[in-house]
Amino acid sequence: MKKILIIDDDKVNQDILFKAFSQNDYEVISVYDSVDSIENIIKYKPDLIILDILMPKLDGFEVLQIMKKKLIIPKIPVIVLTALKEDGSFKKALELGAEDCLLKTDYNPSELVKKITKRLRS
Repeated sequence: MKKILIIDDDKVNQDILFKAFSQNDYEVISVYDSVDSIENIIKYKPDLIILDILMPKLDGFEVLQIMKKKLIIPKIPVIVLTALKEDGSFKKALELGAEDCLLKTDYNPSELVKKITKRLRS
């Protein structure tokens, strides 16, 4: 069973993603506090990470930078979900090693599951 680690302080979004992936035979680990994210990445060794950008304490960009320093990227693919659209967030996330970026307002959970399933099979 493939493991997905979701790092997002938004409980509603976490619940939506948890349900979508769990129903498709993924083991889902939810992390609400970005400060605990690196520890949980090392502990659970996920096959893919879904990362929010706007979080208290450490934002998603800082998490990506730490992951890059610890050589977690490119070993584990990261998909960024963000509410930020026009401020260069996508470009910055991709430069820091994210594999893809999606707007929280535009993504469809079932389409995301299909996309990630295809990615993890390749």
